[in-house]
Amino acid sequence: MRMLHNNVLVTEAKQESKSAGGIILTKDIDKAVKPAVVLGASVAVATAHPELSIGTEVYLDWKESMPITVNGEKAAIVHINNIKAIL
Repeated sequence: MRMLHNNVLVTEAKQESKSAGGIILTKDIDKAVKPAVVLGASVAVATAHPELSIGTEVYLDWKESMPITVNGEKAAIVHINNIKAIL
């Protein structure tokens, strides 16, 4: 999939933590504040924002994203203006 214009393809970042006993806990965080991982960006975005490479974790406005499924995986397309921070 190739992004057009100023769009970025992201997916939710996996956040797991372990308890003292080694049990894996998956946090149930409000999607509005959950970080995302960049899967791809348009040429315009990649040129203007080289720090947004594949695998970069970002915070974005999830309400402004367009949910999609890519190869059976949930993802979202978001405009560059809706990415608020890079981790």
